[in-house]
Amino acid sequence: MRHQRKILLIDADDTLWETNALFERTIAAYVELLAPLGNDPQTIRQEVDRAEHRNIQQRGYGTRSFLLTLEEVYLKLARRGGQAGQRAEDKMLEEIRRLSRILLPVPHRVFDGVAATLTYLKPRHRLFLLTKGNVEEQSAKLAASGLEGFFHGCEIVAEKDASTYNGLVERHGWSRLEVWMVGNSPRSDVNPALAAGLNAVFIPSPVTWDYENEEIRPGGGRLLELERFGDLQEHF
Repeated sequence: MRHQRKILLIDADDTLWETNALFERTIAAYVELLAPLGNDPQTIRQEVDRAEHRNIQQRGYGTRSFLLTLEEVYLKLARRGGQAGQRAEDKMLEEIRRLSRILLPVPHRVFDGVAATLTYLKPRHRLFLLTKGNVEEQSAKLAASGLEGFFHGCEIVAEKDASTYNGLVERHGWSRLEVWMVGNSPRSDVNPALAAGLNAVFIPSPVTWDYENEEIRPGGGRLLELERFGDLQEHF
């Protein structure tokens, strides 16, 4: 593959830069904030996970959706415990909104070896950033990262599923054999790409969101598993 020009679709969050670790830090701060309500940390986390997965279907991904979920869970727990006066609610909601400072560092921390690897890949292949989430938020992260110039194009989608990949291939007129999706998520990067007949590079991350983890399923394309982003230079 090193001597054949390919189309590399590259994921952003937790593939190029740190994201989920910031959400985990926010949840840890949130659990500490809600401790006086009398709920144990495990209960709070379970409530957050359930509400977040449910709300994604309505509000999509992103920090705003996540913070609204934290507010919703707080109100549910507080009213369940009979501790929700209006003044207390307003104060706590203000504190929860302040947690957004954890989620919005500018720029996000780019992982080691990413810039050097993109520098190597750009003259050899066509690189496209493929990420899901809020368009404004994801565009701002890309611009702040300093990586924008490495990509021929950027696709920000609401969801990454087989229909998304099929649509991209058909719109650009790509040969499926030449397309590789590179990312850390089995749910969004690997399985739907393989299901669409594309190839996939799976680069596990220790901070991958649980929502994105699932068993990898064989599909129509080839699968390559690497330990780190920099290993792409050995194969492409």
